[in-house]
Amino acid sequence: MKPEESYELRPMTRKEYQRLRERRRQRLHRHRQARLRRLRVLKSIRSFRFWTRVTVALFVLLCIAFWARFAFVYDIPSVVEGDLPPGVVAYVTVKPWWFGPPVFDLGQYVPEKVDGASVYDPRQMFLMNLGRYSAVVEQPQFIWTLQR
Repeated sequence: MKPEESYELRPMTRKEYQRLRERRRQRLHRHRQARLRRLRVLKSIRSFRFWTRVTVALFVLLCIAFWARFAFVYDIPSVVEGDLPPGVVAYVTVKPWWFGPPVFDLGQYVPEKVDGASVYDPRQMFLMNLGRYSAVVEQPQFIWTLQR
């Protein structure tokens, strides 16, 4: 038997043709379903990326807003405790200026001695050391306070 004779074309029966079409239809259906699954996954990844970016952007905007308009004040010395409600250890206040320092460690501004002599009015010297930022102590608009 020659190899050419084994590849002889013969007419396909109706059942064979239907079986062949059914297999092709199933294969195309599987491919379509796989493609839809891939598209759903890509869409969810894009959605996850979108919401992650939105969350990060909002966080950055909140940080900028806090830096621009609010101040966190802590380490409050006894020199100014009389001006604040009793028991306040730290607080967040609205600054009367924009884009200044967002954190104030008031312990850094306490006057020790000037040229070896004691300070006559430590409160006045403290406010002078704070300079233009003295408003966070003199007239605070409390947003949040930490009590003892």
